[in-house]
Amino acid sequence: MALLLMAPVSAYALSVGVEHDVSIDAGGATIGYDQDGSEFSIGTGGISFSNSSTVDFGVEYSTSLLGNLESSVSYDYTTDSDHVLGLGTSVEYFGIGLDADFGWNVSDSEVTGEIGTGYSLFGVDGSATTNWDIDDFSYEGLDIDAGYTWAVTDTFSVRPNVTVPFDEDFTRGDLTAGISISLSFGSSSTE
Repeated sequence: MALLLMAPVSAYALSVGVEHDVSIDAGGATIGYDQDGSEFSIGTGGISFSNSSTVDFGVEYSTSLLGNLESSVSYDYTTDSDHVLGLGTSVEYFGIGLDADFGWNVSDSEVTGEIGTGYSLFGVDGSATTNWDIDDFSYEGLDIDAGYTWAVTDTFSVRPNVTVPFDEDFTRGDLTAGISISLSFGSSSTE
């Protein structure tokens, strides 16, 4: 019976990669690690520093504007010795979010962008993000993400998730599944 149930799954020959991440917040100071790109980050007060398999040194500053509007600026020095400036914005109302990120590779004079939309309702969330090459105005692909956040306690949550990428021809790439773990200690508010 188990083999019969697996037949539809094996017909699609799914290849699934596994990438987990963990983040810790201690009174506004954060530290995190993401297996996707081996990214390590540390930050406080809206500023964060990062390192990954493609970025030797990254710095980002993010802040809230007008309540639900978040914005950020960033600079990355890549492993290819490129200088990349970034700008990001996101807004969320009633569990539905819209975000846009733009990157300008100063060294290669290349501009890229991502536009995404998502939702979050009762712990279930999902998003669809399109990827663009702005200077050529060409569509580069789509990433679909879904997950469920299980708040184990007020300070500890676990989020199983899956990401499905599609290229510019809408051909599905390899799925990525993972567990996101979030820990919070102390208050991050400035009362």
